[in-house]
Amino acid sequence: MSNTINRSIKVNKHKVKNRIIMPPVVCFNWTDNDGFEIIDRADHYGKRAKGGTGMIIIESSSISKDVRICDTELGIWKDEHIPQFERIAKSCHDEGAVVIVQLMNAGKKALGKTVYSSSPVEIENKECLEMPIQMIEKVKKDHVAAALRAKKAGLDGIEIHGAHGYLLSQLTSKEVNKRTDSYGGSLDNRLRLSLEIVHEIRQAVGEDFIICYRLGANDPTMEEDKYFAKKLEEAGVDILNVSVGIGADSIVVPEEFKLSAITYMGTVIHQEVNIPVACVFGIREAKEAEYLLENNLIDMVAVGRGLLADPDWTNKAIKGEDINKCYHCRTGCKYHIDGRKCPWYNK
Repeated sequence: MSNTINRSIKVNKHKVKNRIIMPPVVCFNWTDNDGFEIIDRADHYGKRAKGGTGMIIIESSSISKDVRICDTELGIWKDEHIPQFERIAKSCHDEGAVVIVQLMNAGKKALGKTVYSSSPVEIENKECLEMPIQMIEKVKKDHVAAALRAKKAGLDGIEIHGAHGYLLSQLTSKEVNKRTDSYGGSLDNRLRLSLEIVHEIRQAVGEDFIICYRLGANDPTMEEDKYFAKKLEEAGVDILNVSVGIGADSIVVPEEFKLSAITYMGTVIHQEVNIPVACVFGIREAKEAEYLLENNLIDMVAVGRGLLADPDWTNKAIKGEDINKCYHCRTGCKYHIDGRKCPWYNK
């Protein structure tokens, strides 16, 4: 039995019953082209909550129709989307889980022939333009409006997507951001939009609503990440979820650390702040989560494909039972096509 996994933790004013998070894993082709689900996500997330997972982060949900990463991305850009999140909130709360939703703007990775980023970027078959100030203001307003919809739906909070090379990552990275105004140049300028979004969301939703920030590891350097993490904490972020960023430098991992470089970056950030920090990337075995928690390397562990393969992953890890293992499908995770094609989906 794992007592380390089963310890509760406070995030904002919410008590999370254990240290396992389901990270925002997109269920491709489960949504129509207007952001409405066609496959029941309340059942999908509810099963993981019933399986013991302490915190659920609903997958990437677009804050505007024109900034989606794909045409079947879940939507939270209009009030008509609220009921689908109400159903998810109820299914997770009924099982004792805390549940939040990830808010997303894809920037230069968005659909369409003309896209916008921090600066013009050469992209095959697309025109990528520098985002004007009025569009930056709209990005802030869209994040706030989406957060208010999440609150109205009964969710416990939101996660701001600042990793994986999407819009906010494109602003923070000196590799992409070549602006010469107040949103470019110095590190503080490059962090400005993310911090303004945090501030404006906090002003709108109040103090007891979780604000999580998905921080891109090594985005662009480890030292700048440490500084950014502290600024996010000062701005009012309640929890950091460390994932992949646009790395300018390679990450040097100590020889004794046996997990991934991205996981290691989570442990580095954990040492810099006083708010909870979660790590992710390839953690599928209970013993890996236990190692991180027992050695106080991290506060929470995000288990992605492990929870897709076995909704009861958390309860089984706590009880020391055998867990259904991800098959590491050679053609790539089936959830990138349609989760119903996962070998474990109907088992």
